Amino acid sequence: MTPLLHKMAYGSPDLGAENDTTFENAAVGIAYIALNGRWLRVNPALSKMMQYPSDELAEWSFLSVTHPDDLDTELEFAKQLLLGEIEQYVREKRYRRGDGTYIWARLTAGLKRDEEGRPEFFVAVIEDVSARKKAEAEKAYIIEEQAHRSRNMLSVVSALVSLLAPACGSVAEFEQRLLNRLGAISLSNDELLSGGSDTASLERLVLSQARAFLGRDVTRIAVYGDDLSINAGCAQALSLALYELMSNALKYGALCQPDGRIEAAWTISGAGDDMRFRFEWREISTAPCAPPGRSGFGMKVLETMTPLSVRGHAERSFGAEGIVWTLDAPLSAVIAQS
Repeated sequence: MTPLLHKMAYGSPDLGAENDTTFENAAVGIAYIALNGRWLRVNPALSKMMQYPSDELAEWSFLSVTHPDDLDTELEFAKQLLLGEIEQYVREKRYRRGDGTYIWARLTAGLKRDEEGRPEFFVAVIEDVSARKKAEAEKAYIIEEQAHRSRNMLSVVSALVSLLAPACGSVAEFEQRLLNRLGAISLSNDELLSGGSDTASLERLVLSQARAFLGRDVTRIAVYGDDLSINAGCAQALSLALYELMSNALKYGALCQPDGRIEAAWTISGAGDDMRFRFEWREISTAPCAPPGRSGFGMKVLETMTPLSVRGHAERSFGAEGIVWTLDAPLSAVIAQS
């Protein structure tokens, strides 16, 4: 037995002893529990931990404050103690407090026997470990989140390499074009990390891509729509699409004209499970340039990679003022899930 449990089991046979300073002043919870599960005596630390006055807690069985999922295991350990198969047991379990919430606790339990070896009562030492359990859960979540983000990133890079390589005429061209697009993904990751979670602000993502190309001239792009927290997959897919759109606009679109500008807008429609997300990129110029005749890697990103990433579809048209690119997708595939 642990020293504290041994002292409680063998050093305090008189349950009503008021001079048991160890019992009364211990920083951890201590309880004597009858063989039928009733609390016989609890110390102040346990009463405070459980948020029950000592006299009220005495009206309950330890079974009534044990989480249902922990009950069978608890009863099996108690049975082994009574049969003398084990001297004590240590486990982590959940207790229901007076306010109805559950805490995690480390329970060390033994059995007090009389001089003839007959069971008298259980002795339990209970330590609140909720803070540690919470920290462990948060750490596990962060590890899983990072693993998920890494897997997603590898998938995106793999698709980039597969689609981009055939479109390049030399290793140098492939390297430069790949690095440019990885830079776009890097901006999306910056947005994800700035929020401390696996989400990004759609408005900041659009503007960060624009600043990368336009610098102080970023006022040439206007954004419309309530800001959304989008998930990592959508952020990475949109960052690639925005790179292609910005690059094309500067080379032969609205931004190659002095009066050219861009409007990026998004809306949400529908209700419930049928809610939809629509993103529109509209180039506006008095003298729009014609788009290139060939369909290259950029079009694969805009028409295939990005819509597939959000289970949607995309359309590109050439109007009187310039290029219009729209993306339509289920809202559930775009926004961060709480």
